[in-house]
Amino acid sequence: TPPVLITMETAYPVFDLVTRTARETMLTRPTVNAIFAKLKEDKRQAIFKSPEGFAGVFIGAIREETAQHVAERLQFVIEPLQESPDEAALELYFPKTDKFAQRELIASGKRGIYDKVQIDSEVERSFVDHYLRADEDNILCYFKFPPKFRIQFPKIIGNYNPDWGVLRRGPEGDPVLELVRETKGTTDLGRLQFTNEARKIRCAQHFFKAIGVSYRVVDGNVQQ
Repeated sequence: TPPVLITMETAYPVFDLVTRTARETMLTRPTVNAIFAKLKEDKRQAIFKSPEGFAGVFIGAIREETAQHVAERLQFVIEPLQESPDEAALELYFPKTDKFAQRELIASGKRGIYDKVQIDSEVERSFVDHYLRADEDNILCYFKFPPKFRIQFPKIIGNYNPDWGVLRRGPEGDPVLELVRETKGTTDLGRLQFTNEARKIRCAQHFFKAIGVSYRVVDGNVQQ
């Protein structure tokens, strides 16, 4: 007679999932409770078998959907500056001499604000070579935004550090156009490795549109 296999199901004490989820996703407790209540019965029962595993999936899915909702609908109201940035603020972001991080440096050409520029990928190397250094007659100057420069987005998205700032002549030679470019291996946001990268770029698109600055994602072979 073959042996009889007996499986023991262990139930674990369950923490306050609703409060924890509300805290980590910034949703209200009634909203979280409504989401949980709409789960199928077998999905809800899974919390008793593995509370931490269930919480990780549950909270992660809500954070992902909430962040996506925010990124798609975010709007900015831009107020005029009361005063121009002072020299101390400029020195904070762009000191006369800069100690770069221990990453690869390449010659910046005639238009870089420093004699060398730091690159973080082969895509950035290509961008510098194929665009920034190849169009020096029309580019007035360019720079890489320092890590200290952060645009404040909602917490669930995270603050954003753009890649490149470029001052360039327009088609008629005037006026100067202000450009901000984000270098990625692809311009298809759906193919980026991390979903939050795409969300930050979506928010940046809203932000720069509000302040009237040209912004887009480019790969290393961009021309303008």
